Amino acid sequence: MRYPILFWDSGGTIFHFSDRPGGFSGSPSPTQVMRQRDFRVARALEMFGHAAPDDLAEILDGQKAELRERHGASFSHELLAAGLYAHLGITGRDQETLQVADALAGPRYRSWVWDGVPEALAQLHQAGVRMGIIADSELTGRMMRNALSGVGLVDFFGPILCSCDHGILKPDPRTFAHALSRLQPPPAGGESILYVGDNVVKDIDGATAFGWHAAHHLTTPEDVSSQAVLSFRDYADLVRLVLEG
Repeated sequence: MRYPILFWDSGGTIFHFSDRPGGFSGSPSPTQVMRQRDFRVARALEMFGHAAPDDLAEILDGQKAELRERHGASFSHELLAAGLYAHLGITGRDQETLQVADALAGPRYRSWVWDGVPEALAQLHQAGVRMGIIADSELTGRMMRNALSGVGLVDFFGPILCSCDHGILKPDPRTFAHALSRLQPPPAGGESILYVGDNVVKDIDGATAFGWHAAHHLTTPEDVSSQAVLSFRDYADLVRLVLEG
């Protein structure tokens, strides 16, 4: 085995981050889910006995801009939900805001997972490869874990690090160091580590600058990295690299 430890990016590597030709097998697309945000949040508020204001969309957009400006990389859907409740004068309902945060983000569907990812994860997991996730995301780790659970992939991963939980974005080396510190048991000295991502600067350059190897998932024809040990579209090629070298 060439790489006993493997960390993954999320959007663009596990999940499609945008719509794709041919659709999503009857499931709503990411764009459609995003457009249904206000409806979901209104229903969540009503479920907890709160009236949804007529200007909910404007409130959410205003809170989002303000909180992003204030919190930077630490901004999350959970912060936005808490901000909405504060704006509405609702206090002492922390568990409610977590569910409203889930409504803000919306669901992720199995059809959004890139073809070949479930099979690759299963093969790598069965072979004993230890895996985690490092993602620049407004989903907290709790939310990302729930999203992965919903599509049947969460059991393949150990540490799941989302940028909003620690306020650091890739390619900052501290995010890779933090992920490594969360791996249990700690890696033995000399183990080769591979990072899989689709963004050249954040994923490939960031991981290689930290001393890891990187595999580049090609999502556009022109976006190729000379730093990657593998550039691939077929996840079977990734499995061969990890297990066979």
